[in-house]
Amino acid sequence: MFLKDGGRIYHTYSTYERGLDMLNVAYHYMDLVPKGRDEGDDGATAWVRRRDEYRD
Repeated sequence: MFLKDGGRIYHTYSTYERGLDMLNVAYHYMDLVPKGRDEGDDGATAWVRRRDEYRD
């Protein structure tokens, strides 16, 4: 999160990994079901691949 005050810009907040869970309503529902988020041992975003990480 950034704040611009006149000509100055302040970095006011950062979050990583699970810091935004409270803002994603879907997670609240997934926490209620038997398997929950079903993240496994690799973590919540193990399936995510960036363009430069794909094998040719």
